[in-house]
Amino acid sequence: MRFPSFAVIFSAILLLGAFFSPPVNSQQEKENFDRLMPAMGALERGDYAQAIDSLKPLAADGTVEAQYALGTILETAPPPLRDLQGAYAWYLRAGEAGHAAAQNNLGAMHYDGRGALRNFIEAARWYRLAADQGHAVAQTNLGLMYGMGLGVEQDVHEMALLLQKAAEAGEPRAQAQLGRLYLDGEGVTQNFAEALKWFRAAAAQDSDDAQLLLAVMLQKGIGGPRDFEAAMAWLRRAAERGNRLAMLELAQAYELGLGVVADPAAAKQWRERVNAAPESASRKGPDGPRSNQRVDPRRPGP
Repeated sequence: MRFPSFAVIFSAILLLGAFFSPPVNSQQEKENFDRLMPAMGALERGDYAQAIDSLKPLAADGTVEAQYALGTILETAPPPLRDLQGAYAWYLRAGEAGHAAAQNNLGAMHYDGRGALRNFIEAARWYRLAADQGHAVAQTNLGLMYGMGLGVEQDVHEMALLLQKAAEAGEPRAQAQLGRLYLDGEGVTQNFAEALKWFRAAAAQDSDDAQLLLAVMLQKGIGGPRDFEAAMAWLRRAAERGNRLAMLELAQAYELGLGVVADPAAAKQWRERVNAAPESASRKGPDGPRSNQRVDPRRPGP
């Protein structure tokens, strides 16, 4: 697991602001938001301990946003401040109060078996509670569980419906997966143009898997006219983000001169980068693997 840098901490502040921005007609919500400012300031300074100390009395007093924020910090803070059981407990209080992002993260902890017993049925239950509130990340997670038949009966049509909702809300993982469904005709009628559209949407949000598949479709003229120049640009973006398959495709393009001038040296360079690149995309740390199913300081939430 990568521990948060200042840039990540700043992203956390933006995330907190996105979730806690008070409605202008709610004085109580505005007061709650103002009470969170000291913790947000501490995060900006990189002071996790102060942020935790600032949030604990608010969370204990029943401020749901503080409970969720405290859960994210306890789950992602570097040792010795990381406390997965504590994170779960605060997520649980916020989730039981109806906080969709906390419900999603509870589902992720049960899915991963990280800070909670691995239990796909519980994971699906929490994801559903958040998904029913329109939470796009949870809709994506639940949709993929339907696709795999984990914690729920396998249902590719339900998977497609949930991914469609999340994709339309702008969730890049859903957009990339929906593109795959349209490409393969799984749970939906096969439609290459739709696949291309959703891969393009996810690629624009830096999904390297979508960038790779978009490049291949453009290279082969699937779902639209061939465009070798655009294909190479997307391949390069995916490869630079560490996608090993994109690196291999890029090496082959340089070997064969597909969309570029043939360059054996560049092809060799990219093959060497493949061998040096890590095979696993999972973030791992001393507390075990951590999936990308959460809403947390590492990535913006819906």
